[in-house]
Amino acid sequence: MARIRTSTRLSLTLVALAACGGAGSLETATELPKGPRRPDGVALEPPPAMPPATDRANAAGVVALREPLADKDVEDVVRAYVRAFEREDIEGLRQLLSPDAVPLGRVGGRQQLVDLWQMKMKNFEYQRLAGSEVVRYSQIERFTYEALGVPGAPTRPPEMRPGDLYVRVPVASSRIGTEFFGDVIVLLLRREDGRLRIAGQQDEKGS
Repeated sequence: MARIRTSTRLSLTLVALAACGGAGSLETATELPKGPRRPDGVALEPPPAMPPATDRANAAGVVALREPLADKDVEDVVRAYVRAFEREDIEGLRQLLSPDAVPLGRVGGRQQLVDLWQMKMKNFEYQRLAGSEVVRYSQIERFTYEALGVPGAPTRPPEMRPGDLYVRVPVASSRIGTEFFGDVIVLLLRREDGRLRIAGQQDEKGS
């Protein structure tokens, strides 16, 4: 009987000691972090890579199309071109050019085109055009890469790239206008950095 009591007391003592020893290491609800609870991690798939924006694309897969050019975008470039000549502002013309601009129908690059414009300004008093109707904005013709080189359309210049615009600007039928610009101003327009730039230029003379 004494052995049973001794064993019982020993068991109770061990249980008590275990309870006291674990109390310091047991994490209770009142000891949890006070900060906001963070949600469980979620695996996210990276967004699909978008293809380069183009003007046209086949209806297959993921494509990115550029916003179509408005007539006003083209007219703004033509007005800036004519206005720069009226002011004989060669620097203003230079700022309209793309880095790889060329004189259409001639051998040369960007600097040769600028030199050609400078020579024209030396030979003609373009300031006399100020205040007069120089070109017919309502009759501007524009052609895409695909629209050229077919029967009834102008010849596609070799410098033209897909996405470029080939623009023909009729000069007003006044002697002074056609003398300075020819009968038609031809501009090759290229979209760069979100704006249209002149990638090529030439004057057409009537037969």
